[in-house]
Amino acid sequence: MTLNLTWTGNQFLDPREQSELLRLAADPIDLTNKGDVWSENVAAAVAARFSVPAPFVRVGAGATQLIDTLLRSAYRGLVVDVTPNFHLTATVSRQQGWNYRAVPVREPAELLPALEPFLDRPEAVIVLCSPRNPLGYQFDPADVRALLERARGLVVLDEVYADFAPATALGLVAEFPHLVVVRTFSKAWGMANLRIGFAVSQGFARPDFPFWLMPNSVSGVAQQTVLRLLAEPAAVEESVRRARAARETLAAALAAVEGVRVWPSDANYVCLETPRAESVVAELKAAGYLTRLLHDLQGYPADWPAGVRISVPRETEIAAVAACVERAHAAARTAP
Repeated sequence: MTLNLTWTGNQFLDPREQSELLRLAADPIDLTNKGDVWSENVAAAVAARFSVPAPFVRVGAGATQLIDTLLRSAYRGLVVDVTPNFHLTATVSRQQGWNYRAVPVREPAELLPALEPFLDRPEAVIVLCSPRNPLGYQFDPADVRALLERARGLVVLDEVYADFAPATALGLVAEFPHLVVVRTFSKAWGMANLRIGFAVSQGFARPDFPFWLMPNSVSGVAQQTVLRLLAEPAAVEESVRRARAARETLAAALAAVEGVRVWPSDANYVCLETPRAESVVAELKAAGYLTRLLHDLQGYPADWPAGVRISVPRETEIAAVAACVERAHAAARTAP
């Protein structure tokens, strides 16, 4: 049996149980009729769940559509993309022929110095993810606040992995009108195939804010299912608790391997750097675990160290995964 640890969805939800729950949630829907045009019922439920004002919430067909729409609506001459991350911002910018600047940030403390040339430019849309993909760490809330205090343009914060993290920037939206936080139900909530997410911004309460979401972009099936999950979140909450605990166990096991740097992770994957990265991936594959080389990820800086991103497996697989990483390094240490 092969376990796909390239997928950064929720490994701690039973796919059969979750699929059956989603099916039951959607069962009473009349598929011949469309759902709520603007997903207002979902927006209200999201507002209640995450303690934000309902007028600040917009619902769309996943974080991908929301960020795409935000960029197309708000572009004023410059997109500043904190990389590495999911390549959506780069892809949309290049498709449109926009003025695009990738700003590589490796260590957390590099964020503000790297963005310094763009903070005073009101036309700059700054996009960053936290927790970061693939490094895994979350930017310090104090640094996010400092960024918002300095930036004159729109700041789009991609928080699709924040359900697994200790903090969120959602509490800042009431204070900073130029902040948009984007979340998804695809990861922790196990709804990847139903395509639904939400964005939160004080700016959405203003009629002049540049964000033109398409009507009927979210199916009634997705809306009804989210409403059911938000009303009965126990299974998701338990899966997140387990994922966090397993992440710390995996990170500790990997950190014990000589020659490996393990990045602190607030997501549901762990990033490790090692010159033996290709051997690690091969060893894991031979044992039935699929993982990703960092340099196989689109837009990952070519001059950064080699490494591997490993989605956190269930508890029973952690020791085997760590053993594969150790074997790859032990072989190098004993080679003549």
